[in-house]
Amino acid sequence: MLETSKDVLNILLGVSFFLIAVWLSWVLYQVGKTLQNINKAMSMVHQAAESMHQLIDRLKEKASNIGTYLALMAKGGEQIFDFIKERQAKKSSSRSSKKDL
Repeated sequence: MLETSKDVLNILLGVSFFLIAVWLSWVLYQVGKTLQNINKAMSMVHQAAESMHQLIDRLKEKASNIGTYLALMAKGGEQIFDFIKERQAKKSSSRSSKKDL
């Protein structure tokens, strides 16, 4: 079967090519798994960023609603304060007019 050294060389070359093909297949499989894991991680990061964006939008909406309510409350408080001031002014003027009599 092995008549010359050329036959041994051909067998060794065949085995070497087979081992290289197996090694390259394994490397490509590992690269594929790594890329798949990276893709999963990126999608998780994208989902987290989207959730943060939605949270920020909700907080902005709530803040604008709170700002509107605070403005209304401030105007109402100002009107109540003015009303109390006017009442006190009327009471003090009616007391001073009674003292003059």
